[in-house]
Amino acid sequence: MIHTGNGYTGQEAGKGGAGMKKTEFRKGSLYWKSLVLVLVITSLPALLIGIGAYNLGAEPIVRELNEAHQVQLNQSIQRVDEYLSHLELFSAQLAFNPEFDESLAGMNFAEQFQKTRDLYRSLALMKDGNPLVFDVALYLDNTDKLISDHWGVRTIGGGDDELSFRRLLSSDRKIYWTDDMPQAGSGETHFRGVVTKLYASGSDRPFGAFLIYLQQGALDGMVRRLASEGGTAFLMDREGQVIASDDAGDIGLRHAMVRRILPANTFKDTFVYDYGGMSYSVSFGQLSRLGNDWTYVSATPLSTITAPVNAMSRMIVAVSVFGLALALLLSWFAWGRIYNPIRRLVGLFPFAKETGGDRLNEIAFIEKQWQRHLDENEVLQQRLRQSLPSLREGFLLQYLQGRIMPASEKEIAEKLRQYDWHVEGKRFAILVAGLYGRGAPETKFSDRDGQLIDYAASNIVQELCRSAAEYAHAINFQDSTVGVLLVLNPIEAADRAKEKLLALAGDIASAVSGLLKVNVAVAASKLNESVLELPEMLEETSKTLRMRDPNEKADILDVEDMMPDLGQHVEFPLELEKEIIGAMRLGLQEEAAAGVRQFAEAIRSKAGTQMHIQQGMLKLLGSAYDAMFRSGVNPGSVYGGAHLYEELMVIRDPEEMIRWFTSSVIEPFVRSVSGALDPDTRRLVEQVTGQLHDELSRDVSLEMYADRFGVSPFKLSRAFKQVTGVNFIDYLTSLRIEKCKELLVTTDMKIADIAETLRYQPSYLIRLFKKSTELTPGQFREKHSRGAV
Repeated sequence: MIHTGNGYTGQEAGKGGAGMKKTEFRKGSLYWKSLVLVLVITSLPALLIGIGAYNLGAEPIVRELNEAHQVQLNQSIQRVDEYLSHLELFSAQLAFNPEFDESLAGMNFAEQFQKTRDLYRSLALMKDGNPLVFDVALYLDNTDKLISDHWGVRTIGGGDDELSFRRLLSSDRKIYWTDDMPQAGSGETHFRGVVTKLYASGSDRPFGAFLIYLQQGALDGMVRRLASEGGTAFLMDREGQVIASDDAGDIGLRHAMVRRILPANTFKDTFVYDYGGMSYSVSFGQLSRLGNDWTYVSATPLSTITAPVNAMSRMIVAVSVFGLALALLLSWFAWGRIYNPIRRLVGLFPFAKETGGDRLNEIAFIEKQWQRHLDENEVLQQRLRQSLPSLREGFLLQYLQGRIMPASEKEIAEKLRQYDWHVEGKRFAILVAGLYGRGAPETKFSDRDGQLIDYAASNIVQELCRSAAEYAHAINFQDSTVGVLLVLNPIEAADRAKEKLLALAGDIASAVSGLLKVNVAVAASKLNESVLELPEMLEETSKTLRMRDPNEKADILDVEDMMPDLGQHVEFPLELEKEIIGAMRLGLQEEAAAGVRQFAEAIRSKAGTQMHIQQGMLKLLGSAYDAMFRSGVNPGSVYGGAHLYEELMVIRDPEEMIRWFTSSVIEPFVRSVSGALDPDTRRLVEQVTGQLHDELSRDVSLEMYADRFGVSPFKLSRAFKQVTGVNFIDYLTSLRIEKCKELLVTTDMKIADIAETLRYQPSYLIRLFKKSTELTPGQFREKHSRGAV
């Protein structure tokens, strides 16, 4: 709902407005056509720049990276060639070294210690001069000796070892590579190395050889420089035997490369090979060293080569996307700012589903929705005005009954202002009307009739108070009471305002009583100027209804006049109470019911208020409970667990109290007693109690009456307890105390004479009397004599 002229800004409207339920914002043709044009104009340059940068920059970068990779690979291959060339030169130098001649064949290594040590030192220097060499050993064929810095001087035994070493000298080549280099004293031949044969002068038969053992790890490390991450590199001989390889490479890929390259008759080549779902750039070439042809192979994943290109491409794409997104964002923002005034206007309205083809443009939509919204606003305003009374009644009911959290006077006044009541600086008063007599037998009202009477009374009160105050609101409390809150003008004098309030209470009582045919009591509160005291005023005024006169059909009660009467002394009819309880014990329902009516009339004649009658009936109900307990009767079984005190507390009309006591208390009790006692027992007790009243001045006893009526003392005592609720002695004592009270009030007899008449010692009578009345006989006589005066 939108109120015109309430400061409602366009910015707030764009957010849905205050209190308005906003549906999804639907943009019209004006918005979308303009937005597309702006987006195309701003985004096209950024898109063209990104595409051009990618196409023009990616291909040169790939070409440069491939060339750089080939240069790096060639440099690594050159180093491998240098290592092998150095090893070949080292082997040749050993063959032509004059220090190692045929004289070594006849040398006694044990006796010629100094020469042996020089030989060890020379071999050690040879080994340390090349990183690929693991050890350099001198083999002498005639003496079957193997001399090395690592193994010392060893004699080669017969058998396979001797054949292995002599087979090394059987080759036609003077310097050659072998994969089957033996060790002295071991059948294992897994060393790779170079054999350099030694010849004596003028002889073509070698007398020995230098055995150069190579380190496999150094060979693998030499080849490892050819490999890249994710690829493989290796060195193989002309038969395809892998001499050295990259340990991290894929063995399957290595075998595939051997099968692919070995049959080729090409000295050097580069190609792309697909394996395991990946593409590899493969380069290979041949080296001729140490009397053998070596082929080096390097396989590098294309993804590794092009990784920098991919990163650069992603960066170009990211920059292009960022530029495009920035262009879109800026264009969206710019168009949003341009379109914002129209959006704010359109945002004022919830969208309606359109039945036509194309959506309306924004301007036509604003015009249509604004007119429709004005019509709806008028309807809602009308509904709000109609619902204000019920909303105000609900709030006042909650507040006056104390069901709202404590608040300040300003907050309560503000809340009432929302319900169209302006109560700042006003005077307040409350009237509470109680309806009585609806439950009389002759009226025969049902519960629904009672609700209709309450509703009619509320309407009557509202109509009568409408013109008597600035604001008046009647509240139906749904319990036969109707309250009305009056907001008065404080300019009028308080005395005059109170007279008008009491006159209004009289008009309400007369109108309701005359039209609805019920008894009415209207209580008028005191005047107050604080809205925070209204709950206490209502409670105080409602309690005042209990002081009404039940004999009046239209009673007016003023809180300020009635409250002092709450302390009025009321004489309680104890004798009638005893007669009622005695009749109930004997099962005399009619006598007990008549006694209840006399009991209520006695209280009404002395005090005349509903409150005192209700308090007296509560006392009588307590005595009935006491009689049941004394008779051994369980009240729970008699009344079915009903809470009689609560039922009696909600009854306000004395006649209804009498009817309720008869039907809800006396009748169930009498039925219970009648079922427990047989007629003979009840008749026996009635005869004994009758004679007791006439023979109080005689010396009587339980045994005497038992003999007189022909029953055992035990049977008479039990029957007496069942019917009266007390034993024989207690009943006799209570009769004599009552007789003593009568003599004290009606005669001038001395205490000693009264005690002798009642067959008591004076001191014992005084003690019994004080225990029963909490007064001595003298004090009792003095009190009641003053009352008589």
